[in-house]
Amino acid sequence: MVRRITCVLGLLILAVTPRAHAQVQVGDDLRMNLNGLVDAGYAGEYGYDLPSNHGLTFGGSGQLSGSYYNSNFLNFTATPYYNQSRADSNFQSLTNASGIDANVNLFTGSRFPGFVNYDYNHNSTGTIGLVGQPNFTTIGDSQGFGVGWSALLPDWPTFSVSYSQGAGSGNIYGTNEEASSSTKTLNMRSSYLFAGWNLYANFMHLNVDSTLPSFISGQESNETFNSTGNNMSVGGYHSLPWQGSVALNFSHATYSGDFGSPLNGSESNSNYTTNIESAVVNFHPTNRWGIFGNETYTNDLNGYLYQSIVNGGGGVPIIQQNSSGGSLTMNGGMSYLILPNLLSQGQITYFNQTYLGRTYSGSYLSGSLEYSKRIWNTFALSATVIESTNQFSNNNLGFILNLNAYRRFGDWVASGNVNYAQNVQTVLVTYNTSYYIYNGTLHRKFGRGRQVSLAYGGSHSGLTNYGSDNTSNSFSAALTMRWLTLTGNYIKSSGQSILTSTGIQPIPPTPGLPPEGIIVYNGESYGGSISLNPTPRLNITGTYSHATSNTLSDVVSSNNLTNIFYAQLQYRLRQVSVLGGFTKFTQQVSAVGLPPGTQNSYFIGVTRAFNFF
Repeated sequence: MVRRITCVLGLLILAVTPRAHAQVQVGDDLRMNLNGLVDAGYAGEYGYDLPSNHGLTFGGSGQLSGSYYNSNFLNFTATPYYNQSRADSNFQSLTNASGIDANVNLFTGSRFPGFVNYDYNHNSTGTIGLVGQPNFTTIGDSQGFGVGWSALLPDWPTFSVSYSQGAGSGNIYGTNEEASSSTKTLNMRSSYLFAGWNLYANFMHLNVDSTLPSFISGQESNETFNSTGNNMSVGGYHSLPWQGSVALNFSHATYSGDFGSPLNGSESNSNYTTNIESAVVNFHPTNRWGIFGNETYTNDLNGYLYQSIVNGGGGVPIIQQNSSGGSLTMNGGMSYLILPNLLSQGQITYFNQTYLGRTYSGSYLSGSLEYSKRIWNTFALSATVIESTNQFSNNNLGFILNLNAYRRFGDWVASGNVNYAQNVQTVLVTYNTSYYIYNGTLHRKFGRGRQVSLAYGGSHSGLTNYGSDNTSNSFSAALTMRWLTLTGNYIKSSGQSILTSTGIQPIPPTPGLPPEGIIVYNGESYGGSISLNPTPRLNITGTYSHATSNTLSDVVSSNNLTNIFYAQLQYRLRQVSVLGGFTKFTQQVSAVGLPPGTQNSYFIGVTRAFNFF
């Protein structure tokens, strides 16, 4: 009874308290502002294997910002939130999450700028990824910290250093399995202009510890992964006569790691060291002629291909087998502008590679034409033909075609692109790839505040000599009226992948990768949303998404399902909003042998905006 009376009094206070306009100044130098939202109402949740829970609830979020002495000297922001979920706020969490994000900037605009940031999230929703869509939903805690500083003195080399670390763990909803990860990263950068050379140097240290559920790792039990690596690069750029330039780069990367499952005694370790050196030179003696040449050398092809995943943010890969080998590639050619819109180019490439105990050498010749002026006021295209030869085969013909389109049909605007390649050589000279990528959009406006758009895209890629295929297709549509918005989407992807510290990623052409290192994936999702604004004060939204996926390794297979339905109603009256929300969430992972995890939650209450000071 006391709790209900307290909540009623809180609702009355939210409704009648006038809005305050003020700024706090402490002494002569410190200035602060605080604003936020406070909500109170009735909430509940229920679901499979979840005890029913309902009652009165309070929550809120805020933003504290300010400066000391001058905003360029020190400025800060802090955004705390408490008891916020997707059912009753814009926080993207299926559970009542709490936390804070904070940032401090020092000496902004000076020659010695710096920053510090911190974030903490409790009982929040996260994801752990598969290739493409969908991802699995997790519920857990995470926190992170970062600090950085720069020295930008005139006529001296610039220097910047930053350090960040983060850690998090969560339960895969609908299972009894957990995923966790922690990352520590140190970055240092420097640049300097010396004797006409633009010089630079970068260094990165990365440490990753993670635990992946068995149905993602493809093992009988959870997979642990620990990796430490360093990546250093130096290089420079210099202008040359005849409108020319030269660019040089050298990088050195070393990674070592332990991975496996301690429960079944499958722990292993792997490491690689990769040195990459490259040089690029080009000249333009006239506006029509261009001459270019470049050279690249790496001492470890295996590490080079895995390093591309790390640099792309795909996580540190788990290397099942080491198979190092070197590669030297040199090419040169020229380009000629035949007509103002017609560019031709030809080049010859020499390669010498060693891996899996064999040496491959040879060359290939390529020629291309690019016509940039739109044909029939619609199309622009380019085409490349590649002829390659080595000591094992001759007359290997490949080609690349790129077609762009753009056209207006009255009030309609259509655009699209098709990129097609057949039998094109990859970084590994014994691997060829074929692919096609296409996309198109159709858009029309029907006057003020009304429009419709459609988009479709897809891709297919495969390694000819390896049997690896990856495919994706997507479709989306949107209709906007004056008070109504409708959207819909569909995504489907499938292919082969390898395991990394953040999930599974598309497989690169990698020498010596054994079949047991491959995880086959297949995912499909569709959904839609509706938004109604019959009056400026009333907003009604609803969103639905359905996703299915499956993964298959030589040990574990899993079929997975995720469903989310979310609806919200909000009516605004000055600084007070009446808010109602409902969420239904279901997730199932067949590999864990448990029924689907289902959670339903609802909320109805009042939200009040405040400017505290």
